[in-house]
Amino acid sequence: MKEITILGSTGSIGTQTLEVIDNLNNWKIKALSAYQNVDLLFKQIKKYQPEFVVMVEQEAASKLKSKLKNQKTEVLAGKNNLQTAAAEDVDLLLNAIVGFAGLEPSVAAAKAGNDIALANKESLVSGGPVLTRLVKEKGVKLLPVDSEHNAIFQLLMGHEQELNEIILTASGGPFFSYSREELTQVSVEDALNHPNWEMGSKITIDSASLMNKGLEVIEAHWLFDCAYDDIKVLVHPQSIVHSMIRLVDGTVLAEMGPADMKIPIQYCLTYPERNKTAGNNLELDQITALEFFPADTDKFPNLKYAYTAGKAGGTFPAVLNAANEAAVYSFLRGEIPFLAMSRVVASVLDQHQNISDPDLEAILTSDQEARRLAVEVIKEWF
Repeated sequence: MKEITILGSTGSIGTQTLEVIDNLNNWKIKALSAYQNVDLLFKQIKKYQPEFVVMVEQEAASKLKSKLKNQKTEVLAGKNNLQTAAAEDVDLLLNAIVGFAGLEPSVAAAKAGNDIALANKESLVSGGPVLTRLVKEKGVKLLPVDSEHNAIFQLLMGHEQELNEIILTASGGPFFSYSREELTQVSVEDALNHPNWEMGSKITIDSASLMNKGLEVIEAHWLFDCAYDDIKVLVHPQSIVHSMIRLVDGTVLAEMGPADMKIPIQYCLTYPERNKTAGNNLELDQITALEFFPADTDKFPNLKYAYTAGKAGGTFPAVLNAANEAAVYSFLRGEIPFLAMSRVVASVLDQHQNISDPDLEAILTSDQEARRLAVEVIKEWF
Protein backbone atom coordinates (compact mmCIF):
# COMPACT_ATOMS: atom_id res chain seq x y z
CA MET A 1 0.00 0.00 0.00
CA LYS A 2 1.09 3.55 -0.77
CA GLU A 3 0.07 6.64 1.18
CA ILE A 4 -1.32 9.81 -0.36
CA THR A 5 -2.42 13.21 0.90
CA ILE A 6 -5.01 15.04 -1.21
CA LEU A 7 -5.31 18.78 -0.75
CA GLY A 8 -8.60 20.04 -2.15
CA SER A 9 -10.34 16.68 -1.86
CA THR A 10 -13.88 18.08 -2.21
CA GLY A 11 -13.21 19.87 -5.51
CA SER A 12 -13.45 18.48 -9.04
CA ILE A 13 -9.92 17.05 -9.21
CA GLY A 14 -9.97 15.88 -5.60
CA THR A 15 -13.20 13.91 -5.95
CA GLN A 16 -12.06 12.36 -9.24
CA THR A 17 -8.76 11.38 -7.63
CA LEU A 18 -10.64 9.49 -4.94
CA GLU A 19 -12.68 7.72 -7.65
CA VAL A 20 -9.43 6.68 -9.33
CA ILE A 21 -8.09 5.40 -6.01
CA ASP A 22 -11.27 3.33 -5.57
CA ASN A 23 -10.40 1.60 -8.84
CA LEU A 24 -6.70 1.08 -8.05
CA ASN A 25 -7.06 -0.40 -4.55
CA ASN A 26 -3.43 0.16 -3.52
CA TRP A 27 -3.57 3.61 -1.96
CA LYS A 28 -4.18 4.57 1.68
CA ILE A 29 -5.39 8.09 2.44
CA LYS A 30 -3.12 9.86 4.91
CA ALA A 31 -4.85 13.24 4.94
CA LEU A 32 -7.50 15.26 3.11
CA SER A 33 -8.30 18.96 3.01
CA ALA A 34 -11.18 21.21 2.04
CA TYR A 35 -12.05 24.88 2.32
CA GLN A 36 -15.56 24.70 3.81
CA ASN A 37 -17.52 21.76 2.34
CA VAL A 38 -18.40 20.06 5.62
CA ASP A 39 -20.89 17.52 4.30
CA LEU A 40 -18.69 16.11 1.52
CA LEU A 41 -15.54 16.00 3.63
CA PHE A 42 -17.51 14.22 6.36
CA LYS A 43 -18.55 11.55 3.84
CA GLN A 44 -14.95 11.19 2.64
CA ILE A 45 -13.72 10.77 6.21
CA LYS A 46 -16.24 8.03 6.90
CA LYS A 47 -15.23 6.17 3.73
CA TYR A 48 -11.45 6.60 3.71
CA GLN A 49 -10.61 7.04 7.41
CA PRO A 50 -7.67 9.44 7.00
CA GLU A 51 -5.39 10.12 9.96
CA PHE A 52 -6.34 13.79 9.85
CA VAL A 53 -8.03 16.41 7.71
CA VAL A 54 -7.59 20.14 7.29
CA MET A 55 -10.63 22.40 7.07
CA VAL A 56 -9.42 25.87 6.11
CA GLU A 57 -12.48 27.85 7.20
CA GLN A 58 -12.63 27.97 11.00
CA GLU A 59 -16.41 27.80 11.42
CA ALA A 60 -16.63 24.89 9.01
CA ALA A 61 -13.92 23.11 10.99
CA SER A 62 -15.97 23.48 14.16
CA LYS A 63 -19.05 22.05 12.44
CA LEU A 64 -17.02 19.12 11.12
CA LYS A 65 -15.62 18.35 14.56
CA SER A 66 -19.13 18.22 16.01
CA LYS A 67 -20.17 15.70 13.32
CA LEU A 68 -17.13 13.47 13.95
CA LYS A 69 -17.78 12.54 17.57
CA ASN A 70 -17.30 8.82 16.94
CA GLN A 71 -14.52 9.10 14.35
CA LYS A 72 -10.77 8.81 15.01
CA THR A 73 -9.83 11.33 12.35
CA GLU A 74 -8.28 14.54 13.73
CA VAL A 75 -9.53 17.87 12.37
CA LEU A 76 -7.05 20.71 11.93
CA ALA A 77 -8.28 24.22 11.14
CA GLY A 78 -6.81 27.10 9.18
CA LYS A 79 -4.80 27.50 5.99
CA ASN A 80 -1.43 27.20 7.78
CA ASN A 81 -2.24 23.56 8.48
CA LEU A 82 -2.31 22.91 4.73
CA GLN A 83 1.46 23.20 4.90
CA THR A 84 1.50 20.83 7.86
CA ALA A 85 -0.46 18.28 5.82
CA ALA A 86 1.72 18.75 2.75
CA ALA A 87 4.89 18.12 4.74
CA GLU A 88 3.70 14.82 6.25
CA ASP A 89 5.72 11.87 4.94
CA VAL A 90 3.74 10.21 2.11
CA ASP A 91 4.44 8.54 -1.21
CA LEU A 92 2.57 11.28 -3.06
CA LEU A 93 1.07 14.69 -2.30
CA LEU A 94 -1.70 15.63 -4.74
CA ASN A 95 -2.25 19.37 -4.69
CA ALA A 96 -5.69 20.23 -6.10
CA ILE A 97 -6.15 23.48 -4.18
CA VAL A 98 -7.65 26.29 -6.25
CA GLY A 99 -5.51 29.35 -6.88
CA PHE A 100 -2.51 30.97 -5.22
CA ALA A 101 -3.36 29.30 -1.90
CA GLY A 102 -1.75 26.15 -3.30
CA LEU A 103 1.76 27.61 -3.54
CA GLU A 104 2.90 27.35 0.08
CA PRO A 105 1.69 23.73 0.47
CA SER A 106 3.60 22.81 -2.70
CA VAL A 107 6.73 24.44 -1.29
CA ALA A 108 6.23 22.63 2.04
CA ALA A 109 5.85 19.29 0.25
CA ALA A 110 9.00 19.85 -1.80
CA LYS A 111 10.99 20.85 1.29
CA ALA A 112 9.83 17.62 2.95
CA GLY A 113 10.96 15.59 -0.08
CA ASN A 114 7.46 14.44 -1.00
CA ASP A 115 6.72 13.67 -4.64
CA ILE A 116 4.00 16.00 -5.95
CA ALA A 117 1.13 15.42 -8.36
CA LEU A 118 0.39 19.02 -9.27
CA ALA A 119 -3.10 20.13 -10.25
CA ASN A 120 -2.48 23.60 -8.80
CA LYS A 121 -0.91 25.45 -11.72
CA GLU A 122 -0.50 28.62 -9.65
CA SER A 123 2.29 26.89 -7.69
CA LEU A 124 4.47 27.19 -10.79
CA VAL A 125 2.90 30.29 -12.33
CA SER A 126 3.53 32.37 -9.21
CA GLY A 127 6.28 30.40 -7.52
CA GLY A 128 8.16 28.81 -10.40
CA PRO A 129 11.64 30.10 -9.42
CA VAL A 130 11.25 28.90 -5.83
CA LEU A 131 9.44 25.60 -6.38
CA THR A 132 11.57 24.32 -9.26
CA ARG A 133 14.74 25.10 -7.31
CA LEU A 134 13.46 23.08 -4.34
CA VAL A 135 12.31 20.20 -6.55
CA LYS A 136 15.82 19.89 -8.00
CA GLU A 137 17.55 20.23 -4.62
CA LYS A 138 15.37 17.59 -2.96
CA GLY A 139 15.12 15.19 -5.92
CA VAL A 140 11.32 15.43 -5.89
CA LYS A 141 9.19 14.09 -8.75
CA LEU A 142 6.84 16.80 -10.04
CA LEU A 143 4.04 15.09 -11.96
CA PRO A 144 1.62 17.33 -13.90
CA VAL A 145 -2.06 16.52 -13.51
CA ASP A 146 -3.46 19.04 -16.01
CA SER A 147 -4.41 17.14 -19.17
CA GLU A 148 -2.27 19.38 -21.39
CA HIS A 149 0.89 19.17 -19.31
CA ASN A 150 0.35 15.50 -18.59
CA ALA A 151 0.20 14.99 -22.36
CA ILE A 152 3.48 16.89 -22.90
CA PHE A 153 5.07 14.97 -20.01
CA GLN A 154 4.25 11.68 -21.75
CA LEU A 155 5.20 12.85 -25.24
CA LEU A 156 8.62 14.12 -24.19
CA MET A 157 9.83 10.78 -22.85
CA GLY A 158 12.85 9.89 -24.95
CA HIS A 159 12.56 13.12 -26.97
CA GLU A 160 13.79 15.77 -24.52
CA GLN A 161 16.90 16.53 -26.61
CA GLU A 162 14.93 16.59 -29.88
CA LEU A 163 12.24 19.09 -28.84
CA ASN A 164 11.64 22.02 -31.16
CA GLU A 165 8.25 23.28 -29.95
CA ILE A 166 5.52 22.61 -27.42
CA ILE A 167 1.97 23.03 -28.76
CA LEU A 168 -0.67 23.47 -26.05
CA THR A 169 -4.24 22.97 -27.17
CA ALA A 170 -7.14 25.06 -25.88
CA SER A 171 -10.81 24.24 -26.23
CA GLY A 172 -11.56 27.92 -26.86
CA GLY A 173 -14.20 27.87 -24.13
CA PRO A 174 -17.83 28.83 -24.71
CA PHE A 175 -17.03 32.11 -26.50
CA PHE A 176 -14.60 30.99 -29.20
CA SER A 177 -16.91 32.05 -32.04
CA TYR A 178 -18.21 35.22 -30.36
CA SER A 179 -17.49 38.67 -31.73
CA ARG A 180 -16.05 41.40 -29.52
CA GLU A 181 -19.49 42.99 -29.41
CA GLU A 182 -21.12 39.74 -28.32
CA LEU A 183 -18.55 39.37 -25.53
CA THR A 184 -19.80 42.62 -24.01
CA GLN A 185 -23.15 40.95 -23.32
CA VAL A 186 -22.15 37.58 -21.82
CA SER A 187 -23.34 36.64 -18.34
CA VAL A 188 -21.71 34.68 -15.54
CA GLU A 189 -23.98 31.74 -16.41
CA ASP A 190 -22.83 31.89 -20.05
CA ALA A 191 -19.17 31.86 -19.01
CA LEU A 192 -19.68 28.90 -16.66
CA ASN A 193 -21.18 26.79 -19.45
CA HIS A 194 -18.03 25.11 -20.76
CA PRO A 195 -18.67 23.02 -23.90
CA ASN A 196 -16.32 20.10 -23.11
CA TRP A 197 -15.08 19.94 -19.52
CA GLU A 198 -16.74 19.91 -16.10
CA MET A 199 -14.53 22.02 -13.83
CA GLY A 200 -14.69 24.37 -10.88
CA SER A 201 -16.00 27.89 -11.40
CA LYS A 202 -12.65 29.70 -11.30
CA ILE A 203 -10.91 27.54 -13.90
CA THR A 204 -14.04 27.58 -16.07
CA ILE A 205 -14.01 31.39 -16.18
CA ASP A 206 -10.27 31.33 -16.91
CA SER A 207 -10.96 28.95 -19.78
CA ALA A 208 -13.58 31.32 -21.18
CA SER A 209 -11.13 34.25 -21.10
CA LEU A 210 -8.12 32.15 -22.29
CA MET A 211 -6.29 33.11 -19.09
CA ASN A 212 -6.21 29.44 -18.19
CA LYS A 213 -4.15 28.77 -21.30
CA GLY A 214 -1.91 31.72 -20.48
CA LEU A 215 -1.25 30.30 -17.02
CA GLU A 216 -0.55 26.93 -18.64
CA VAL A 217 2.04 28.52 -20.93
CA ILE A 218 3.92 29.79 -17.86
CA GLU A 219 3.50 26.42 -16.15
CA ALA A 220 4.88 24.63 -19.23
CA HIS A 221 7.90 26.93 -19.22
CA TRP A 222 8.80 25.81 -15.69
CA LEU A 223 7.82 22.16 -16.03
CA PHE A 224 9.72 21.50 -19.23
CA ASP A 225 12.43 24.20 -19.13
CA CYS A 226 11.19 25.52 -22.46
CA ALA A 227 11.57 29.07 -23.82
CA TYR A 228 8.33 31.03 -24.19
CA ASP A 229 8.94 31.54 -27.90
CA ASP A 230 8.93 27.73 -28.25
CA ILE A 231 5.51 27.31 -26.60
CA LYS A 232 2.58 27.75 -28.96
CA VAL A 233 -1.18 27.74 -28.31
CA LEU A 234 -3.75 26.40 -30.77
CA VAL A 235 -7.51 26.38 -30.25
CA HIS A 236 -8.84 22.84 -30.71
CA PRO A 237 -12.61 22.86 -30.06
CA GLN A 238 -12.99 19.07 -29.99
CA SER A 239 -10.64 18.67 -26.96
CA ILE A 240 -9.44 15.32 -28.28
CA VAL A 241 -5.78 16.19 -28.86
CA HIS A 242 -4.67 17.26 -25.39
CA SER A 243 -1.36 18.72 -26.57
CA MET A 244 1.46 18.12 -29.05
CA ILE A 245 5.21 18.46 -29.46
CA ARG A 246 7.13 19.24 -32.62
CA LEU A 247 10.58 17.64 -32.92
CA VAL A 248 13.61 19.13 -34.66
CA ASP A 249 12.97 17.11 -37.83
CA GLY A 250 9.41 18.47 -38.13
CA THR A 251 7.65 15.40 -36.72
CA VAL A 252 4.59 16.28 -34.62
CA LEU A 253 3.60 13.90 -31.83
CA ALA A 254 0.13 14.22 -30.28
CA GLU A 255 -1.53 12.71 -27.21
CA MET A 256 -5.23 11.98 -27.74
CA GLY A 257 -8.00 10.80 -25.50
CA PRO A 258 -11.50 11.49 -24.23
CA ALA A 259 -12.18 14.59 -22.14
CA ASP A 260 -11.75 12.66 -18.90
CA MET A 261 -9.48 13.97 -16.14
CA LYS A 262 -9.34 10.57 -14.49
CA ILE A 263 -6.87 9.42 -17.16
CA PRO A 264 -4.08 11.93 -16.36
CA ILE A 265 -4.85 11.65 -12.64
CA GLN A 266 -4.42 7.88 -12.78
CA TYR A 267 -1.19 8.17 -14.75
CA CYS A 268 0.26 10.37 -11.99
CA LEU A 269 -0.75 7.76 -9.41
CA THR A 270 0.66 4.77 -11.32
CA TYR A 271 3.69 6.46 -12.97
CA PRO A 272 5.84 5.10 -14.55
CA GLU A 273 3.41 2.22 -15.06
CA ARG A 274 -0.02 2.27 -16.68
CA ASN A 275 -3.24 0.62 -15.52
CA LYS A 276 -6.53 0.05 -17.24
CA THR A 277 -8.97 2.87 -16.52
CA ALA A 278 -12.63 2.63 -15.63
CA GLY A 279 -13.61 5.20 -18.26
CA ASN A 280 -14.54 4.93 -21.92
CA ASN A 281 -11.99 4.62 -24.70
CA LEU A 282 -11.64 7.18 -27.47
CA GLU A 283 -13.31 5.64 -30.52
CA LEU A 284 -11.34 6.94 -33.51
CA ASP A 285 -13.93 5.91 -36.08
CA GLN A 286 -16.44 8.23 -34.39
CA ILE A 287 -14.28 11.35 -34.75
CA THR A 288 -15.63 13.50 -37.56
CA ALA A 289 -13.14 16.37 -37.37
CA LEU A 290 -9.97 17.57 -35.68
CA GLU A 291 -9.75 21.34 -36.06
CA PHE A 292 -6.99 23.72 -35.02
CA PHE A 293 -7.10 27.53 -35.05
CA PRO A 294 -4.75 30.29 -33.93
CA ALA A 295 -5.70 31.91 -30.64
CA ASP A 296 -7.23 35.38 -31.03
CA THR A 297 -5.31 37.55 -28.57
CA ASP A 298 -7.16 40.68 -29.68
CA LYS A 299 -10.48 39.24 -28.48
CA PHE A 300 -8.84 37.42 -25.57
CA PRO A 301 -5.84 39.54 -24.52
CA ASN A 302 -5.20 37.60 -21.30
CA LEU A 303 -3.17 35.07 -23.28
CA LYS A 304 -0.97 37.88 -24.61
CA TYR A 305 -0.52 39.30 -21.10
CA ALA A 306 0.55 35.88 -19.81
CA TYR A 307 3.30 35.64 -22.43
CA THR A 308 4.44 39.17 -21.58
CA ALA A 309 4.49 38.48 -17.83
CA GLY A 310 6.22 35.14 -18.31
CA LYS A 311 8.98 36.63 -20.46
CA ALA A 312 9.45 39.51 -18.00
CA GLY A 313 9.88 36.92 -15.25
CA GLY A 314 10.50 37.72 -11.61
CA THR A 315 7.32 38.62 -9.77
CA PHE A 316 5.34 39.56 -12.90
CA PRO A 317 3.71 36.10 -13.27
CA ALA A 318 2.62 36.16 -9.61
CA VAL A 319 1.09 39.61 -10.15
CA LEU A 320 -0.65 38.44 -13.33
CA ASN A 321 -2.18 35.54 -11.41
CA ALA A 322 -3.19 37.63 -8.39
CA ALA A 323 -4.85 40.35 -10.46
CA ASN A 324 -6.68 37.71 -12.47
CA GLU A 325 -7.94 35.90 -9.36
CA ALA A 326 -9.30 39.16 -7.97
CA ALA A 327 -10.93 40.00 -11.29
CA VAL A 328 -12.46 36.54 -11.77
CA TYR A 329 -14.09 36.48 -8.34
CA SER A 330 -15.36 40.01 -8.90
CA PHE A 331 -16.90 38.87 -12.19
CA LEU A 332 -18.45 35.80 -10.51
CA ARG A 333 -20.06 38.13 -7.95
CA GLY A 334 -21.56 40.17 -10.79
CA GLU A 335 -19.50 43.26 -9.98
CA ILE A 336 -17.73 43.68 -13.33
CA PRO A 337 -18.46 42.58 -16.92
CA PHE A 338 -16.58 39.78 -18.67
CA LEU A 339 -14.26 41.98 -20.75
CA ALA A 340 -13.28 44.04 -17.71
CA MET A 341 -11.28 41.13 -16.27
CA SER A 342 -8.46 41.51 -18.79
CA ARG A 343 -8.50 45.31 -18.35
CA VAL A 344 -8.00 44.89 -14.60
CA VAL A 345 -5.08 42.52 -15.20
CA ALA A 346 -3.43 44.93 -17.65
CA SER A 347 -3.79 47.87 -15.26
CA VAL A 348 -2.23 46.00 -12.33
CA LEU A 349 0.67 44.73 -14.47
CA ASP A 350 1.35 48.28 -15.65
CA GLN A 351 1.70 49.45 -12.04
CA HIS A 352 3.98 46.66 -10.85
CA GLN A 353 7.65 47.17 -9.97
CA ASN A 354 9.31 43.86 -10.79
CA ILE A 355 11.57 41.86 -8.46
CA SER A 356 13.78 39.89 -10.83
CA ASP A 357 14.92 37.01 -8.59
CA PRO A 358 12.25 36.68 -5.90
CA ASP A 359 12.25 34.47 -2.84
CA LEU A 360 8.99 33.12 -1.42
CA GLU A 361 8.45 36.17 0.76
CA ALA A 362 8.77 38.52 -2.21
CA ILE A 363 6.27 36.44 -4.16
CA LEU A 364 3.78 36.47 -1.27
CA THR A 365 4.17 40.23 -0.86
CA SER A 366 3.76 40.88 -4.60
CA ASP A 367 0.64 38.73 -4.63
CA GLN A 368 -0.97 40.71 -1.82
CA GLU A 369 -0.06 44.06 -3.35
CA ALA A 370 -1.47 43.00 -6.73
CA ARG A 371 -4.77 41.97 -5.13
CA ARG A 372 -4.97 45.31 -3.34
CA LEU A 373 -4.34 47.17 -6.59
CA ALA A 374 -6.92 45.06 -8.44
CA VAL A 375 -9.57 45.89 -5.84
CA GLU A 376 -8.69 49.59 -6.13
CA VAL A 377 -8.96 49.47 -9.92
CA ILE A 378 -12.33 47.70 -9.76
CA LYS A 379 -13.71 50.21 -7.24
CA GLU A 380 -12.46 53.13 -9.33
CA TRP A 381 -13.93 51.84 -12.57
CA PHE A 382 -17.17 50.30 -11.30
